[in-house]
Amino acid sequence: MIRRMSIARLPAAPLLLVPGALTVYLAFNAGGFFPAAPGWVAVGLAVLLVLRITLAEEPFAGVSPWLVAALGFLGAYCVWVLLSGSWSDSPARALLEFNRDMAYLLALALFGSLAAGSRGVAWMLRGLVLGAFVVCAISLIARIAPDVWPITANISSQRLSYPITYWNALGILCALSIVFCVHLTSSEREPPIVRVLGAAAVPVFATTLYFTFSRGSIVTTAIGLVLYLLIGRPRAMLTGLLAVAPVTAVAVVTAYGKDALSSIDPTTAQAVSEGRDLALVVALCVVGAAALRALLLFADRPLAEFRLPSGTRRPLGIALAVGVVALAVGVTAGFNLPHRVSHQYDRFVHGNVVRDNADLRRRLSDPGNNGRIDVWRVARDEFDRSSFHGSGAGTYETLWNRYRPVPQAAKDGHSLYLETMGELGIVGLILIVGVLASIFGGLIVRRRGPDRALYSVILAAGLAWAIHAGVDWDWEMPVITLWLFALGGAAIGALPDPRAAERGRSETLGPPRLLRVVAGVLVLVLAITPALVASSQASLDASVRAFKRGDCHKAADEALSSISAISARPQPFEILAYCDVRVGLDRLAITQMKKAVKRDPDNWEFQYGLALVTGAAGRDPRPPMRTSLALNPRDSLNQETARAFRKARTPRQWKRRALNARLPFQR
Repeated sequence: MIRRMSIARLPAAPLLLVPGALTVYLAFNAGGFFPAAPGWVAVGLAVLLVLRITLAEEPFAGVSPWLVAALGFLGAYCVWVLLSGSWSDSPARALLEFNRDMAYLLALALFGSLAAGSRGVAWMLRGLVLGAFVVCAISLIARIAPDVWPITANISSQRLSYPITYWNALGILCALSIVFCVHLTSSEREPPIVRVLGAAAVPVFATTLYFTFSRGSIVTTAIGLVLYLLIGRPRAMLTGLLAVAPVTAVAVVTAYGKDALSSIDPTTAQAVSEGRDLALVVALCVVGAAALRALLLFADRPLAEFRLPSGTRRPLGIALAVGVVALAVGVTAGFNLPHRVSHQYDRFVHGNVVRDNADLRRRLSDPGNNGRIDVWRVARDEFDRSSFHGSGAGTYETLWNRYRPVPQAAKDGHSLYLETMGELGIVGLILIVGVLASIFGGLIVRRRGPDRALYSVILAAGLAWAIHAGVDWDWEMPVITLWLFALGGAAIGALPDPRAAERGRSETLGPPRLLRVVAGVLVLVLAITPALVASSQASLDASVRAFKRGDCHKAADEALSSISAISARPQPFEILAYCDVRVGLDRLAITQMKKAVKRDPDNWEFQYGLALVTGAAGRDPRPPMRTSLALNPRDSLNQETARAFRKARTPRQWKRRALNARLPFQR
């Protein structure tokens, strides 16, 4: 009899390293923010899941109650996202959101099905840290040695964001990695080489984190570390911290002292000179951390085996608790903390804009909310208007454009929970909270076993991520979110059956062939939309590039390819309309732009485009221009073009103003 290939025997190691590889891939594709990258990730995960379903002896070995609950909530959330396109009148926006959410769902299903156990989860964690280290090391090189690794002109060089392109996302990747590395170097269950390498990586992550100047990420690091040390209580915590803390402090303090590298232009000759000095210091800190940790390895076993006499544990615990309370009271009184906290809170609420001066270090002590409160208020107000189902997935940008009190642009609500409330109502919020609660609940249960530190670090990092996701758009950046569903799924899945090896392979029947086929087909069906979105986006990107080069023939061909993949997207019709104007097909241009408007009626850009192509045809552009202005009254381009059309009175003037107007995506 031909035996089925066992994924637990042959492809296990490569599969466990997939989350780390995806971290690198997503980091160098704008963090997965744009639709193509998460679409291809979803397709790849679907292929792996189908292979597992069809080839593994026990493809559903990891199914557990916690995993089923998480899959149920996340699956229902994906369905709700798709349905929201019906009441938002913009199915394409819902499809793009579904595309990313499907990557999370497939990651949860694939890695949750493995029955990876603590050994498999540990390998996944190591691979994830390795992938993050590659990204952050390259990022740091781009900062301190721009002549060695120059960044592209379209990425800001002020706050370090390369290659993810968003500094706060890079900061969170560093923050989570520091928490993971502290675990790797503090857990007596990790091999000695892993403990040494974990300590060596922290100075690199910490220095990279500093150059992002991300206040939220620094706070998240502290939260994650405190949570891990409290709930994980790793046996080698003392030796791990002794090896990591001093040298990391040296690296960060040295980086802080580099004036040119901390300025808005870190590419000057002085900055390059400072970068060389800092590179040497960081390298020495890496070697120092590794050497210290290697020297302290001898103390790990005694610390792990040390136990307090049973009669002294309770009194000592009480004494320690009393001491901590007394210290907290003393510090609170001595430093007048209530007044200081109140003052900083007042500065956060009323300090709307963080002023990025030439010295970026100043922003680290500035508690201003940087416009967050206005962004959150728009989402909350939409929830008040439509508390059950919200405005629809992906529509926050249109809400902000219409109701924003300031000219500042925003595409997302900078809060997973408030944005979900505004876009998907109370139903969406319940589902997203259910997903996170299922993962965290499973981790809490799993940490009660002998591998407490391993599951505790995933729980601590996940909780820190969930807190930060409340103040930023982490959900929209798969590079810092996909890990939660991959590691979380593997961690809350069922443990390996120790009796399986005793029974032997011949006794392992596995699920029926029909069930495998049905499950495999279902997964392939789920992968269709991400594949089409990724294909559509690739063609759309090529179309925009060709249009900006002035090659309308190529732009039109790629736009039509994008439409053939997903006809609900409005942007390809927008490109076709502008190309038709260039070749004098005015009536066709109006028809194409109206198709774009129909597919996203609340998007001001298409009403704006309709005004331009209408004016270019010598017709009155003011009605669609008024609609565009109503949908985005604070946009400077919108205001400028509206004034120009108001001053025009004749078809010739309308045409001239329309042909001279700037396009939204060419600013």
